[in-house]
Amino acid sequence: MWLAIDIGNTNIHIGLFDKDILHSTYSIKSTFPEHAETDFNKILNKSTCCNIQTVIISSVNPETEMFLVEYIQKKLSIRPKIVKKDILIPITIQTEQPEKVGTDRLINALAAFERTRNWTLVIDAGTAITIDVVNDKGAFVGGIIAPGIDISSKALHQCTSLLPEVSVKKPHSVIGKNTEEAINSGIYWGTIGMVNRIVNMVCDEIKCHPAIIATGGNANILAREIPIITNVCPNLTLEGIGIIYKKLGLNKISDS
Repeated sequence: MWLAIDIGNTNIHIGLFDKDILHSTYSIKSTFPEHAETDFNKILNKSTCCNIQTVIISSVNPETEMFLVEYIQKKLSIRPKIVKKDILIPITIQTEQPEKVGTDRLINALAAFERTRNWTLVIDAGTAITIDVVNDKGAFVGGIIAPGIDISSKALHQCTSLLPEVSVKKPHSVIGKNTEEAINSGIYWGTIGMVNRIVNMVCDEIKCHPAIIATGGNANILAREIPIITNVCPNLTLEGIGIIYKKLGLNKISDS
């Protein structure tokens, strides 16, 4: 057994693998890492932690990563392997600054291509919204980064004197009848319109109709409103870590 851990800006996603098979998944908040220990203890108790031989971490949150590495070393007597630091991602990167591309974006691209084996757009609708392009050879060729739904609401509140922060959900009407409804409608439909337009522009630029895979906490919202998004994969990053584990032969190390 081994653990894949995806540390995001808002949540930590944990996958318990039995060799190449994703056995179960868990999610906890990453906003306050000092509170994560209790949640992690519960997960490890469920996961028969004495049988865990390897831990692989993908992270875009250095503070939480540092906390979890120390915690896992203390709890499991295992030094976690960090993707990009200890483990290379087996993907070609065709960008100007490949070292600066986010680990999560590359892992998602790897996992998406493993599913499609063709041109693919990967939409990750989390704290930020990323729309990344993988070509028909499996190379990461670039993408788009935009504010996510939740931080759009936070930004309006924090950068203005009077606008409240709202919990965004599908509006009953496009036209808001009060300030909260107007903000909710603007962020909800603005996000849908932005993603839909960008996807169509990317398709025009690459001159093909790629497979489209959505992941992240708000992926279902996008898929519900944008008909060309037909594939939602909530565990795409964990799947990608599993692919790295297999491709680099780490399964043989763990099983020996």
